[in-house]
Amino acid sequence: MDQDKLREEAEFADSEYAKMIGDTRISPRMFSIYEHPEQMWDWRQRAARLLGEVRGKTLLDYGCGQGEEAVYFAKLGACVTAIDISDVGIRVGRERAAANGLGIDFRVMSCTPTEFSDGSFDIIHGMGILHHVGISKGLGEVHRLLRPGGMAVFLEPLGSSRLVEAAKRWLHARLGRRLDLIPVTSGEENLKLADIERECAHYSYHHVYTYRLSYRARKLILPRALWDWSLRLDHALLATLPPLRHFSGGAVIHIRK
Repeated sequence: MDQDKLREEAEFADSEYAKMIGDTRISPRMFSIYEHPEQMWDWRQRAARLLGEVRGKTLLDYGCGQGEEAVYFAKLGACVTAIDISDVGIRVGRERAAANGLGIDFRVMSCTPTEFSDGSFDIIHGMGILHHVGISKGLGEVHRLLRPGGMAVFLEPLGSSRLVEAAKRWLHARLGRRLDLIPVTSGEENLKLADIERECAHYSYHHVYTYRLSYRARKLILPRALWDWSLRLDHALLATLPPLRHFSGGAVIHIRK
């Protein structure tokens, strides 16, 4: 990523995380998802299930944002290092960790490349980071950082279908504010399944779990009370009709070095 886009990403993240300064709470509901993952229609619970037992393991939260997931992993006993390009996000994460008596090594750092030595981590986790830094550079750096047999799990937006991506752009341009859609930066590019398969080929194992057929449309047609129901339906449809993967809006990527 060039310096102008890197600066744009950092400034955007700083502005988003500034509203969280001083908020040191930990969500019991969200922590329960990581502690006892049972519902595989929920991609966070899928990711937590894939990560398995993290106690005593070195874990890198790669592009940690404001450190919410890093805190959950630390509470589960992992030795957590968390990096992000946002000074504000790292500040929020440090404040939350300190307020809850958790020792997390938060660092302001680029993800491509990082400053760590080869084979530094047992586990790497990322929430929506590869589509910012580029899947080739991101997974290349992750491969370098993992120890032999180490594992990584990423939750990422997908954009394999040109038709679906065009519809998303239309929604963002005309209805983004009204529907409270997440804003995007110029450096973001949703991942494609074909690119994921290509870049994962140099790992000893990989599997991609697809999610969110109706991710954008649900805000148009469903009240919030039914959003979980729509995710359950998406999960069932994708399990029954695999070709629908092409139209998925999100994926959990599981890889092992």
